[in-house]
Amino acid sequence: MNTKILALGLLSLALGASGCRNTGRQATQLQSIGLPAPRAARITIDKLPVILKNVQAGLTQFDFTGICGNGTDCIYFMQENGKFYIDFEAISKEQLPYLDSLKLFAKEHGYPTVETTYNNTPVDYDHLQYAPVLSLKVNADIDSIVKVGKQIEHTIFRNNDRTVYEIVP
Repeated sequence: MNTKILALGLLSLALGASGCRNTGRQATQLQSIGLPAPRAARITIDKLPVILKNVQAGLTQFDFTGICGNGTDCIYFMQENGKFYIDFEAISKEQLPYLDSLKLFAKEHGYPTVETTYNNTPVDYDHLQYAPVLSLKVNADIDSIVKVGKQIEHTIFRNNDRTVYEIVP
């Protein structure tokens, strides 16, 4: 669990600094000094089960993964004891209103929630010391958690089946 928190903390810090909406500035800077620019894998939501199967099988660096389409819609698929749940961290002020929307979504669907933090410093607001995280304790298998993730992306973030997401980390 500590490894998961550390990894999410580092990921959030990186996303906070650059955002999922990478403008290419970092890539240009790296290329200007002769280094290849790293690029996150990109998928549509229908490919998510394959990614989660790799997570579940231990074929990834971490025991979680996330998807991020536009910088505010980043959700993380966390694994515990072979079951998945979803975390959302409001690292920027633009993400804060989604906490309430996700709480309502969870309540309507009967998913318990836990409010926590990864102890990451918010990027562009200072009324909270640490960025809040809402954890939807869905406790689901891969097919079920993909349905929940898709529902969240469609109803909360207004994405669709053609939205392209970066896989994070």
